[in-house]
Amino acid sequence: MERRGPGHPDSLADAAAEELANLLARHFLAGAGHLRHFNVEKALFASGSVEVGFGGGRVIRPARLVVAGKVDLRVAPPDLSRLEADLVAALHRLLPAADEDAFGVEVWLSPSSVDLAPLVSGRAVPRANDTSLAVVSWPRSPLEEAVHTVSDAFVASEFRDTVPIGPDVKVMGRRVGDEVGMTAAAAVLAEEVAGLGDYEAAVDAVAAEASRVASELLSRPVEVVVNQASDVPYLTLSGSSVEAGDDGQVGRGNRFGGLITPHRPMSMEACAGKHPAAHVGKVYHAAAFDLAQALLEVGAEEVTVMMLSRIGAAVTDPDTVVVQTVQPLPDGLVAELAHTVVADWEARTRRLIDGCYELF
Repeated sequence: MERRGPGHPDSLADAAAEELANLLARHFLAGAGHLRHFNVEKALFASGSVEVGFGGGRVIRPARLVVAGKVDLRVAPPDLSRLEADLVAALHRLLPAADEDAFGVEVWLSPSSVDLAPLVSGRAVPRANDTSLAVVSWPRSPLEEAVHTVSDAFVASEFRDTVPIGPDVKVMGRRVGDEVGMTAAAAVLAEEVAGLGDYEAAVDAVAAEASRVASELLSRPVEVVVNQASDVPYLTLSGSSVEAGDDGQVGRGNRFGGLITPHRPMSMEACAGKHPAAHVGKVYHAAAFDLAQALLEVGAEEVTVMMLSRIGAAVTDPDTVVVQTVQPLPDGLVAELAHTVVADWEARTRRLIDGCYELF
């Protein structure tokens, strides 16, 4: 399984789309008194080009982020230039080492479909504006937890204060029998390494930290290799390969819960940028997670929840809910908890807007 850090181009695209969705949600709540229809889940972060070497470099062509979607513009239309400025600020928070000219941002908003806008705008209980499947499995397996924790350890401020890497990290973990190994990539900040010796010291520090964290979590030795793509040092100005080496797109990175888990049942539905009350590709992932947590609290050990929507139906009326546990639970308990969790849509919407779920 794999985790892509917050500076990975795909994670940046997800973060930008989700930031825009939350900006729109807050805008409509403040300006219209209720949520209007929108979906802004299409985003491409096209890489630019830089000249980089030990000690620094310069931007030759800025990377370009384009976020596009549909918005109900009939009431309290948002200020496009303000949205773009807010996205630029959000990206700089994620990439504090990036220069002001490192990237540009465009927001493309088109009017919502006349068929879909009425499903959301002005309704007490929104209607699902898509037919979609959400899948959540919890808790994480030991290896999943190790990959997640190692990735987060790389981007923790305590680590990056002493090791010159940016937030563009990627960790892949694999287990064959009892043997566990990890492959990691970490973008080294060019301005903070004067030569090959400094670079190699940074890479060695990343490998040592990953091995320490993973070995402690898994109670066994874990070999970790870092930056093995080529003999050329992996140097960046901004701390992300989006500046020159890679493009980013919504839905290509982490799934709900922060991992890519090919051995688990999972939906290919991206959560970022979708409406927090009506788009079931986001809402039902959050609901499935809430239901999994509720089931764990009453004694389940491992849970997989699948929720299927039906376009046009109330978000409180899923078409199908499937719950898998490793041990049986009392008759009627699963259905009772499912009804309670699904009915909590209004509080869940607020939690989604406030960023209480790990969507990617």
